[in-house]
Amino acid sequence: MMTSWFGMDQFIDQIEQHQNMGLIGIDLSEWKVGFRSEFQEEGFNWSNWIAITMGRNDLRFGDVISNHLFLYAELSSLFSEEESEAYLRGLAKRIREAIVAQAGGVMGNPQLQRHPERGIGYAQLSRLQTLSLRDTIYEGVMKVAGQIHESLSNQSEWELRFELDRLLSESSIKSVYQPIMRLGDGRVFGYEALTRCPEGSLFDGPLSLFQFAEKHNMAFALDRLAREKAIRHCPSLGSVQKIFINVTMGIINDPHFVSGQTVRWLNERGLYPEQVVFELTERSSIDDFEAAKKILAHYRSQGYEIAIDDAGAGYSSLQSIVELSPDYIKVDRSLVRMADKDEMKKHMLRTFVRFAKKMNIRTVAEGIERPEELRLLRAMGFDYAQGYLIGRPSEFPSAVIMGAVPKV
Repeated sequence: MMTSWFGMDQFIDQIEQHQNMGLIGIDLSEWKVGFRSEFQEEGFNWSNWIAITMGRNDLRFGDVISNHLFLYAELSSLFSEEESEAYLRGLAKRIREAIVAQAGGVMGNPQLQRHPERGIGYAQLSRLQTLSLRDTIYEGVMKVAGQIHESLSNQSEWELRFELDRLLSESSIKSVYQPIMRLGDGRVFGYEALTRCPEGSLFDGPLSLFQFAEKHNMAFALDRLAREKAIRHCPSLGSVQKIFINVTMGIINDPHFVSGQTVRWLNERGLYPEQVVFELTERSSIDDFEAAKKILAHYRSQGYEIAIDDAGAGYSSLQSIVELSPDYIKVDRSLVRMADKDEMKKHMLRTFVRFAKKMNIRTVAEGIERPEELRLLRAMGFDYAQGYLIGRPSEFPSAVIMGAVPKV
């Protein structure tokens, strides 16, 4: 079956007028073999099937080429890029499920049931409109076809995609809390909320989980769940104690982040924005510091504080400190580890402390595991300390620093 250039002739006006359009692709090959399927019939009327089975007027048939079904979907002009991506992904899954069900179910091929995104692809055509109309369609088709091919050939990747979907739908990630000690008096200043995967997860840890989510445009959904867990299960805080929550600049700039959901969670937990420190992680990539300053100023005006994580681990964190003037600098564990035996590290740490005090920025030393490191950092004038020597991450951390914390 072949129409004019992937059915483009039907939608020229909409695409040329820059209305938001998406392209969806569904692989038909796996249920054409071994299933009773009218989809195999020459001349099958996909437009009627869409209208009757899907009951939608915002979805239109494009073409069927090489066992790939191409459909056009209208996108709301109010959608953000992430929302459009999520909408197309969800719609593609529903179309696939409807086709599988009508083709005879999934009993003949368990892969079709276990991997709801196997054999689908999607692209936002509105993002490609700097190209000619023909090239816009072509680039969209190539992207969709590439996603379909990847989903059919990369089994382990789709096992992880299925696992991420499960973690999100079941809300099965959890938060643990590592205490941050005030070096002046040895008391708990606050806790850093850290995400953990459930036992038996296919992800080997939170880093691989968040990297995978970012790669597959699911970082916002995962971050939202992690932030909700961090707040809802936060230990009881005193009026001046803080909860440090990891975010990326990309997430904090998302319109949904601005909407006030975080405030609602805080209110339900009896907490206030003044008790929250947004910790910008090294995963943050900031291209426009002027825009970032305005965004962070918005949150600071509400009472939130800002920390730069992993300071000293790379150039990007140092540049962020200079440009954004955070409330806290969290010095990376790579500079702290065995610093008492390394003159270069001592010099770097002293430089951080002097700079921070001059700029009225508080300092947190991360990754402290030895009493000698703690003594050194306290003597240098660091404000706070965090690490296994202080306390390990736990779902139910102690409100008091326990163990052999050395005195100066």
